[in-house]
Amino acid sequence: MSTYTVVHIDARGQPHPREEAELAKADAALVSASASTPEEMIEAAKEADGILSSWQPVGREVFTACPSVKVIVRYGIGFDNIDLQAATENEVVVCNITDYCIDEVATHAVSMVLALNRKLVLHNNAARNGERQPLPSSGKLRGETIGLVGFGNIARAAAVRAQAFGLNVVACDPYIAEGEATERGVELVSLSELLSGSDYVSVHTPLNEETRGLIGAEELALMKPSAYLVTTCRGGVVDERALYEALKEERIAGAGIDVWDPEPVRQDHPLLEFENVIATPHSAYFSDESVLLLQSRVGEAAADVLRGYLPRNVVNRRVLDRVEVAPHPDR
Repeated sequence: MSTYTVVHIDARGQPHPREEAELAKADAALVSASASTPEEMIEAAKEADGILSSWQPVGREVFTACPSVKVIVRYGIGFDNIDLQAATENEVVVCNITDYCIDEVATHAVSMVLALNRKLVLHNNAARNGERQPLPSSGKLRGETIGLVGFGNIARAAAVRAQAFGLNVVACDPYIAEGEATERGVELVSLSELLSGSDYVSVHTPLNEETRGLIGAEELALMKPSAYLVTTCRGGVVDERALYEALKEERIAGAGIDVWDPEPVRQDHPLLEFENVIATPHSAYFSDESVLLLQSRVGEAAADVLRGYLPRNVVNRRVLDRVEVAPHPDR
């Protein structure tokens, strides 16, 4: 019998060989569940030592009712589905995986910029329909400006790709020192300056109380009529209703959208009405390699905490004042 039990509360039938291999290092067994309500989560995790979470909200009631839980690991970079305050109060270490899919999401965002610039979807449809329709207006890309809202790891990788195509890059991020941007050839500007001066706006912020609705009607009104919006971060950062109105009234030129609120995106979503919208189903993270790395990192993070080691990334750093962990001997 294993020393610890870890529950993937919303596994949806996912196989777990990589997670299990990492958890075995802590003598932990992995149990799969398909919980969709707090009551089902509590039933699944009431005797667990750790939780793995894909997407279902994990709230205060779960942490309160599962006192043996020491760690919860989110499958991904975002952690907006986890009640951090409740986790900290219950001395639960919250981990996310910050070093996977950086290249994939950066490439996806810039690919959307390129596709919007070159009108690839419209041209693809025309060719398949046997048409040679008049070519819509398109900038030359080189010498144009892309504005990155947020300047974390993914945005920085996107900047390198954009610069390779000759785009000027500006960014807005109140938590980044100016030198961190300028050494990468990126100018830090205010959000209003970014929106009004960019030909492409790519949004890369996490979703939290500060950023929910960050790009709304007022912000979209600052954009050029010829500008495009791309979002690959989290649904909820961009106000979808405001974006719909801006597109309907032709106040911006188009959009590339990978994230939705809520998800999965409905087939009858109003934003899918527009030919100048490129839509993907929250798939920017995906590559064969990124998924495998994610699975290993999730198992590793839970195993680290159960073994008493500091994992690679802790979201609720304040919990470390109450939970004793040692530096990992191999890092």
